[in-house]
Amino acid sequence: MSDACLRLRPAAPADAEALAGLCGELGYPSTVKQVRERLCLLDDPERTLLIADAGGSLGGFIDVHIQRVVEADPYVEVGGLVVMAGHRGEGLGAALLVAAAEWGRRHDLTLMWIRADLARKGVHDFYPAVGRRRVKDQRVYEYPL
Repeated sequence: MSDACLRLRPAAPADAEALAGLCGELGYPSTVKQVRERLCLLDDPERTLLIADAGGSLGGFIDVHIQRVVEADPYVEVGGLVVMAGHRGEGLGAALLVAAAEWGRRHDLTLMWIRADLARKGVHDFYPAVGRRRVKDQRVYEYPL
């Protein structure tokens, strides 16, 4: 996709329907109502949700936030990154990662973490191809409350 056709912008409440569809593509089926409720995250100054507008349609998003833990300095963490199936391979994911990294640098951070499920075959080729290196493998355990 040419840079002229790609526009990155902050998400807005009006994006809820398209975001709900992309959440499903990411493996987290969500209703429009659920996404609208979750968009309160847009008010958090330590988070950004960026949209890849691909020629007038929502082609993908990246959700990043500042992660603060006692055992490490703050860093940027990718909460979610997805590109619509019909737009994969066009550079949207790479552009979203670059924008997320720039956002982190504006917050004086020097590290960004990305977690990816082992079942997501394509991303494990994608991240190294855009200059990211794997630093560890881990399992995530769910603890229902």
